[in-house]
Amino acid sequence: MKNALILSLAVISLATACAPENPRLMPPPVVLGVAATEAKPQILKVTPKVDVLFVIDNSESMADEQKTLSENVDQFAKGIAQNQGIDFHIGVTSVWDTKMFSGMTKEYGKGELRHLKDPNGKALPDSFGRYVSSKTDYESYLTKAGFDAKKESGWLQVLRATLKIGIEIYNAKHETEHSGGPENEEIFSPVEAALSSPAAETTNRGFRRTDAHLVLIFITDSDAWVKDSNGDRHDISASDLKEFLNRQLGESYFDKVTVLGALAKRSDKESERDPAIRYARLGPTQPDTILGLIQEMNGKSMGLRGANYGKEMAALGSYVRERTLKNPHIDVNDATPENSTVKVSLNGESLKLGRDWLWDSERSHSILITRDLSAFSGALDIKVEFTVIDTKALNAGRVHGTTQQ
Repeated sequence: MKNALILSLAVISLATACAPENPRLMPPPVVLGVAATEAKPQILKVTPKVDVLFVIDNSESMADEQKTLSENVDQFAKGIAQNQGIDFHIGVTSVWDTKMFSGMTKEYGKGELRHLKDPNGKALPDSFGRYVSSKTDYESYLTKAGFDAKKESGWLQVLRATLKIGIEIYNAKHETEHSGGPENEEIFSPVEAALSSPAAETTNRGFRRTDAHLVLIFITDSDAWVKDSNGDRHDISASDLKEFLNRQLGESYFDKVTVLGALAKRSDKESERDPAIRYARLGPTQPDTILGLIQEMNGKSMGLRGANYGKEMAALGSYVRERTLKNPHIDVNDATPENSTVKVSLNGESLKLGRDWLWDSERSHSILITRDLSAFSGALDIKVEFTVIDTKALNAGRVHGTTQQ
């Protein structure tokens, strides 16, 4: 009798739980994501970005040239900073020599950005990172350290000092770990290393931004050494570098990268040449490999030495500004916009889709400003307004990159 009662209760309980007529015992209806992702309007104030990477030759013959670069970098910087609407990162690394540095302990690995310095050459705290940023307050730190941050912008003072990376004495028969400057200067491989793992996620973290125009500036009195005198290959070729940029930025990388150089010329004095050229006659007297890449990428170059150094640096800076503002990218990856709600404006003027801006076909949720902004010399107030998608919009395909045909 007891067993029959238990069975009867179990049957009643099961029937009650499954009965659709009893709403109190049923789970609430599931509406996927609608309540949790209710559409909310957003307005993003955005700024065209540029990431500048200096690759500086630190061989023996470059001491004077590093000093000249530092003294004239304000001319280059003014070309960029005169437009308050550009958000810039500037990092500094050096050339490399895989053959000579093999087995040596170096303070900086290939492609690692240099520590930032104050005007006395003392390293800034690690909290400042390894690159100069237009968004960072250096003035407060420099003022506390006793420097005049009113006479010259703090970021420019830091950049001046950081560009003086010093030299490593040329010494083919080095005995100690840190001595021995580069003999077979690798110019291109440090770029790949700087923008790749592990450096990109460790020492160089935060430098490279996907929607920033990339600028590569080579400062050297040598050429890119793809092979040494024995035919051994260490540096990557110009073609290798372009393939790397293609993988990083997509097929339209040509418009997203500017390549510049302050380089030696055939007319330079013999005494000013790179030691490997001057003594061992191992390399060309003009950097034809680097010049070839610059020409292919529609870049610009100038002489490493000369009376018009400052003016030529200013011209390079202006060219960077022009390239950065020609077709800037704007990523909105932190939020997913509903296509029909996106509005873009410039200094209060509404920009029209198809005429003034487009969706970047190579990246989801990325906008390409097609209006040429290089004529603007003041601040650029760019705003992107949109409604964050809800599930209905996603399912209907009203999201860039998911539109249903």
